[in-house]
Amino acid sequence: MPLYEFYCPDCRKKTEELCSSDVGSIKCPACGKDAGKIISNFRTGRSSTGGGTASSSCGG
Repeated sequence: MPLYEFYCPDCRKKTEELCSSDVGSIKCPACGKDAGKIISNFRTGRSSTGGGTASSSCGG
């Protein structure tokens, strides 16, 4: 199952969830309201010049 990112507009929290592609929203684990699926930024660690490194934009 793929990993999707969800955003809750009520408490402004992002969360990741393993679920099928047809799931459009989940209950926010922080506040219990609906959190909608968002498009995630994805980095492979490769660049067109060949020496790039991936940097994490995840916050905790």
